[in-house]
Amino acid sequence: MLSTRQKKLLTKLIGAHQYMTVDFLAKWLDVSQKTVRNDLETLASVLEEMGCSLIRTPGKGVLLYADSDVREELMDSLELATSLVDKNVQLTMVSLYVLMTENVTIQKIADEFYLSRSSVHQILLEVEELFDPYNLQLTKEVRKGLFIHGTERSKRKAVFYWLSSKWVDLNTICSWLPMDINEQQTIATWISSCEEERGVLYSEDSKRHLSLFLVWWKNRVSVGTSVFIPKKHRIHNPIIGTIDNYLNQLSNEPELMDNEKNFVHQIFDQLKVVTYEFEADDLDHYKREHAFTLYLIQEISKILEVNLASDKKLMNDLMYHAKSAFLRMEQGAEIDNPYTEEIKIRYRAIYEMVHQITTDMGYKMVAAEVAYITMHISSAFERSGNKKYLPNVIVVCTTGLATSSILTTKLEHIEPGFHLVRVVSSQEVDEELCLDNIDFVLTTSKLSIDFASDTKIYRVSPLLLDEEKAKIQHEAHKVVNRKQLQRFNEVYQHATSIVPTLFDEQVHISKTNNWHDAISIAATPLLEAGYIKQGYIQEMIMSVERNGTYMVFLPKIAFVHASPENVIKEGISMTVFENDMIFGSKNPEEVKIIIVLAIKESHNQDFLQLYRYLENQAVFEKLIDSNNQEWRK
Repeated sequence: MLSTRQKKLLTKLIGAHQYMTVDFLAKWLDVSQKTVRNDLETLASVLEEMGCSLIRTPGKGVLLYADSDVREELMDSLELATSLVDKNVQLTMVSLYVLMTENVTIQKIADEFYLSRSSVHQILLEVEELFDPYNLQLTKEVRKGLFIHGTERSKRKAVFYWLSSKWVDLNTICSWLPMDINEQQTIATWISSCEEERGVLYSEDSKRHLSLFLVWWKNRVSVGTSVFIPKKHRIHNPIIGTIDNYLNQLSNEPELMDNEKNFVHQIFDQLKVVTYEFEADDLDHYKREHAFTLYLIQEISKILEVNLASDKKLMNDLMYHAKSAFLRMEQGAEIDNPYTEEIKIRYRAIYEMVHQITTDMGYKMVAAEVAYITMHISSAFERSGNKKYLPNVIVVCTTGLATSSILTTKLEHIEPGFHLVRVVSSQEVDEELCLDNIDFVLTTSKLSIDFASDTKIYRVSPLLLDEEKAKIQHEAHKVVNRKQLQRFNEVYQHATSIVPTLFDEQVHISKTNNWHDAISIAATPLLEAGYIKQGYIQEMIMSVERNGTYMVFLPKIAFVHASPENVIKEGISMTVFENDMIFGSKNPEEVKIIIVLAIKESHNQDFLQLYRYLENQAVFEKLIDSNNQEWRK
């Protein structure tokens, strides 16, 4: 049986698609290299029995050899994602157990989760903190057990959101809520009738979470437990499908049922929609969402100089999302978005636009919400066919029309697209680079000319191999992101160009040519000051390995960060390196300055101010001037 640490290590190996050194893994786990080697030996034996293998290559590290299907089977068979040994899962499940079951005692929790009574006492202290945002209080009474104090609405909100959490073990929840085939059919009918009445199809995950919630909810309302919804939060005609019939049979008290029906309506409003039949702006209870969506889209359209408001799909998708987002914000709940960090890196420009504009509108959205809205808007921008921010490219071809023709045709089918300035000979390149603002050059043969320009040159086959496609596509997306960010910075008036607030008010100086070491060096001041955990450094390195060099938003300046789990408190550190280094493995960039952003949430205002400050060439020159002692350490 694998230990918690070994499961965590295997989870990391399953999620990675590149080599990781023992030293890297040891720092990430905060253990010795010997411990990691021993754990890898254990994992190798387990994986061999499953038909998989660990590849260990000197100088590179260790890599799990398995395709995506096998990796998914590994996650399922080992139950790594929902192991009750995981602290977050344990806290979530204990919280739900206390709320969802009757006559809970310390001993019952100990028996259910295979814990000692003393461990339960310690866990309950943390459970009480989880209850705080829902205005719930946990008390213990001798010989009576545990009691939850708070409104029925607060209890239901907590159960609903925790059932949707990534930390929940739904199979265990099912064991707490036994239901026969008739009850399963009743719940399924309720959900499908509501989908039909609303003209939507909910995601499979949402329906599974909702099914469990409705079983628990049905048990409560059937014994007379009622909820209160303030009148200002109610609507006249809640859309709840055949649940309406069930509630009408349950009670003939209009006020009581009005509260209950509105509560259920709000629950359905918060589910993830996959497809919809009705346009949201035709629905009378979407007025606030319509105003929010229209303003946001119009503002971003002005910035990007594109008409996104004409995209009906975007309008409706965003309005459906805004409906559930507003309810989450009002109730202090947060949605999980597994793509948040990648969105912040790959679509930073639009992410910043969404964050800044919604903040100006008075909405404090968490990073996951901002990232979801960014995904909608980024998709719409790509659908618009706007070419303003596409990279300007010249193709150098020395072997004839057939070669240039097939290459330029291949380029037309690569997203996000290219603005092909022209096809030139090798003798014309210098002149073309002087005349046009060229982002990069593609050539089918080696160029012997020594260019004075810093423009990147990629040598490719006219047939464009998969690896070559990936490389130039990455570069193209990077150019689009930079141009959009530059445009936003030009027109957005609320961010000011101020000296950024560094956590220790110092710019650090160091020397290395290895980008892995450079990230570690740049993060060390934050680590030593207790702002981040060691794992944050390894996660930043993994992010660059996985996403490439999107985070080099300004020439020679990398803004690195990772998911906030290993951030203790927010802070920013800046390190200037004596020499330029080749930064990253995918589409590497020359980098001179690394900024480490230890940020917990989207409401950190420093990024755009940092960007605006550092884009000034005079500031950049001042920072890298070895004779300038201001800020230096």
